Amino acid sequence: MFFYDINDADFIDVLRAMPTAPALTRAHLLGGFGVIVDSDDPSVWWQSLTRDRGEEGAAKAVAQLIISKGGARVLSLIKAEAAGRDVVARADDSKLARLLFDESLEEFLHDQETLKSIVCEYYEETQVVIDDEDDELPEPGNEYGPEDEYDQEDAEEDEEDVEDGPSLFDLFSGKPRASAQGGAQWTLERVQHPSKGFLTVPDRWKERDLEEFLWSDWESIDFGFDRPIYLVGRQKSLSEGTSDRVDMLARGRSGEHIAIELKIVEARRGDYTQLTSYMGNMQSSGVPADKVRGVLVAPGFSKKVLNSAAIEPRITLLRFNKGL
Repeated sequence: MFFYDINDADFIDVLRAMPTAPALTRAHLLGGFGVIVDSDDPSVWWQSLTRDRGEEGAAKAVAQLIISKGGARVLSLIKAEAAGRDVVARADDSKLARLLFDESLEEFLHDQETLKSIVCEYYEETQVVIDDEDDELPEPGNEYGPEDEYDQEDAEEDEEDVEDGPSLFDLFSGKPRASAQGGAQWTLERVQHPSKGFLTVPDRWKERDLEEFLWSDWESIDFGFDRPIYLVGRQKSLSEGTSDRVDMLARGRSGEHIAIELKIVEARRGDYTQLTSYMGNMQSSGVPADKVRGVLVAPGFSKKVLNSAAIEPRITLLRFNKGL
C-alpha cells in the first residue's frame, strides 16, 4: 500500500500528540488492533505495533487511529487534503493537526510530507469522500464534543449524511429513523457512562416484546450517545452464506454501521460473542473495521461481559430496568 520510507520518530511524535488520554489510546490499540501495551509511552506503542504487524502495518494502524480518534478538525483537514484542496493549519490548532499540516513545524518531523501522505492515502482507501469542494473546515476548538449543543440544523445534516454513499444498508427499504436526544420519553442507561434515568419494562416481557417496543418507539428513546443513531432495519442477515440475523441495525452520523443485540435477561459471555460475530459479518461484507460498532442491550451484564467491553471501544453496553 504505502511503499514509503517510514521514520519511527515521526510516528512516535504523532502518537504522543493524540488528543485522547493514554488509557483510551491503549484500549483502542487492544480493541481495534489486538495489540497489548502496558505502558503510557508512545514509543512502546509504536514498537508493539511494528513488532505485531511490521512497519507498513503499524503505519496503517496509526493512520486509522489519527482518522478515528484525532478529532473533527483533524479529520476535516485530512478530508480536504485528500480531496486536493488547499489546507492551512492555524496557530491555535491542536498539536496533532499542526504536526501533520503546519509547514512551519516541519522541522519537528523527519518527513512531514511522507507522514501526511500515508494518512491521506489510508483515508482515501478506506473512506467514501462525499464533501463538496466549498465545504468549510470547522474552526479549531469548535468541533462537536460530549457537551456541545446539537440543534435542528445539525439534525437535518445528520439525515443527509446517513443517506450519502453506498453501503450494506442501501439494501434495506424505508427512511432511516433518528433516535431521540433532548426531551426523550425514555432513556437507556449507558453502562460505561451512566445516565440519571432509564427505561423500565414489564417483568413479563419476552425478547420479542422488547424488540417490538424499540422498533415502534425508536424516535422517543435516548440511547445515550452524543448524537442520534438512525434505525435502518431489524432481523437482518449481515453477510452472505450465514443464516444469523441481528436483532436491529442502525447507523451513526459519521457512517458507523451499528449492530444491536437485545437480551431480556442478563447478558452473558455467549451473548457478547454473538454480537462480535455480527460485527465480523459486517466487516466481511465490506464495512471498514473503524466504522463497525456493536451495542448490547440488556437489564444487566455478567462480569465477563463488563470486562470484555471495558477494553473494546467499539462496543457499547446499554441497560434497562425490569419492573413488576
